[in-house]
Amino acid sequence: MFKGVIKVARRRIIKNPPKRGNLTKSEIQHAVEAVVYGLNKDTHYIIQSDKGGWDVKRGGATKSLRHFSTKGEAVKYGREVSQNQKTEFVIFHKNGRIQEY
Repeated sequence: MFKGVIKVARRRIIKNPPKRGNLTKSEIQHAVEAVVYGLNKDTHYIIQSDKGGWDVKRGGATKSLRHFSTKGEAVKYGREVSQNQKTEFVIFHKNGRIQEY
């Protein structure tokens, strides 16, 4: 299902490679997430981390704002940041579907 999306994301990254050198695995992963989830820069979202726990991220960012061990803590922090910056706030399930928008 996501193979086509990943190819599109890789093409986008390869067309605009970073000036500092090769792409890292995390840069590719974040670009793919941006394409798969379709989030713009005016969105904060909660997503499960590969390392375990949950990340609060801003759409289009390569790094997470903060990492939490529980989803509840991440949601609390994410809502606060989203309200302060007046952005949309999206929470995802473990399986990648939107839980709350």
